[in-house]
Amino acid sequence: MGRRSWFPLLAGCILLATQPAHAQTQQSPEAKRETVPQRDLMDVIARVLRGKPKVGDTISIPPKTVITVLPAISANPTVGLLLGVSGNAVTRLGEDSATQLSTISASVNYTTKQQFNVLLRSNIYSPRNLWKLEGDWRYLDSNQPTYGLGPALPDELESPMDYNLLRFYETVYHGVTENVLVGLGYHLDYYFGIVDHLGTQGVQTPYVQYYGGSQPSSSVASGFSFNLLSDTRDNPINARKGLYARGSFRVFPTWMGSDATWQSMEAEVRAYPRLGASGNVLAFWGLGWFSLGGVPYLNLPAIGWDYNNRTGRAYAQGRIRSTNLVYGEAEYRVRLSRDGFWGAVAFVNLTTTSDPETGALQNPDPGIGAGLRLKLNKHSDTNITIDFAWGAEGTHGVFFGTGEAF
Repeated sequence: MGRRSWFPLLAGCILLATQPAHAQTQQSPEAKRETVPQRDLMDVIARVLRGKPKVGDTISIPPKTVITVLPAISANPTVGLLLGVSGNAVTRLGEDSATQLSTISASVNYTTKQQFNVLLRSNIYSPRNLWKLEGDWRYLDSNQPTYGLGPALPDELESPMDYNLLRFYETVYHGVTENVLVGLGYHLDYYFGIVDHLGTQGVQTPYVQYYGGSQPSSSVASGFSFNLLSDTRDNPINARKGLYARGSFRVFPTWMGSDATWQSMEAEVRAYPRLGASGNVLAFWGLGWFSLGGVPYLNLPAIGWDYNNRTGRAYAQGRIRSTNLVYGEAEYRVRLSRDGFWGAVAFVNLTTTSDPETGALQNPDPGIGAGLRLKLNKHSDTNITIDFAWGAEGTHGVFFGTGEAF
C-alpha cells in the first residue's frame, strides 16, 4: 500500500474521539522554558464550541498516554482519494529519563482506486528499554502500476497490476547497552491474486520479463532477520533532536516456506542536529536497501515500500524499483507561530537504483517540495501534514498525513 496518510474529515469528530488518559509525565527542558502556552486543534475547537477559555484553561496537565481516533481523508498518487478511520496511542511504560515512547497505530481504509487496507503497527518499549517489540501487520487488497527496474521511467511504460498482500512482521529486541538493542525477527509476505493486466494480453511487461515469460499469481517470502537498533530521539512521531540508526539482515530460505532462497539488507540513519532555542529542526535521512538471490518481484526494493511507507515524496509507491536502492532526504522544519500551532517544511530527496544488468548505481532521481503543518495534538506533538512535491518524469503530488515523514 502507499504512504499511509490521514487528514480529519470533521473537526468535531476528532474532538469527541480524542481521549487522553490523565497521568502526568515529565516535561522536557524545552517545554519548561516555553513562555507561550502551546496550542493544538483541540484547543481551537474547544474555543469555538465553548467560547473564550478562562485564563490558564489552555494549559492542561500533559497526559502520559494519548489515544487518538479519527475519521480520515487522504490524497496522493498511490491511493487517489482515501477514506477511512485511524487511531494511534502514545505512551511511556517506564521512567521518562530512561524509557523511549511506545506507539501503536491502526487503520482501516478504502480508496477511489478500489484499494481496501487494514494495518496495525507497533513499537513497544519495556521499562528502561530492556525489551522492544516491533510489529508490522497488514492486509491489502490493492493495485499498483509497475514501470520496470531502474530509475523513474516515462508514464508510457506503465503496467497495471492487482494483488492482495498478507504481511506479518514481528521483531523482538533486547537492550545490550544504554542505547543499543539487538533483535531477532520473523517476516512473512504472502502475495496472492496477482494479476498483470497487460501480461494477460500477451505484452512483455516488466513482471513477465522478470520471471522469464511466466506470470506467477502468488509469491511467498518467509524468513528471519538479525537486527541492530539505536534510538535516542526525543519523540518518534516528531523528533526534534537525537539519532536513529537501524540495520537488518534478512534471510528467506525455502525450508521456511519461501518460493526461492534470497536475502536482503537494510541500513538507515536519521539525524536531527540541534539548532538552538528557535524550535526549528534540520533533519537528515539515509537509507540503503540491497537484495540478493531469487527475490519475488513485489519484494524488490522500491520507493514507498520502506517500513513506514514514507520514502520518495513526489513519487507514487513502486514507481522506482530495482534489486538495490539508495535513498537520501533532508528537511528543514520551521515554526510559524510561537504557540506551535502553525509550521512549515521544505525538503529534497534523491533516489538511486542499481542497473538490472550490471548492478552499478545509476544517476539519482530527485524529489523536491514544501509543506504546511497544523498541530493536531500538542501532548504527543503530532502534526497534520500537507506536502506538495515534484519529481522526475513529470511526477508530482499532494500528500496529506499525520506525523512527520521521518
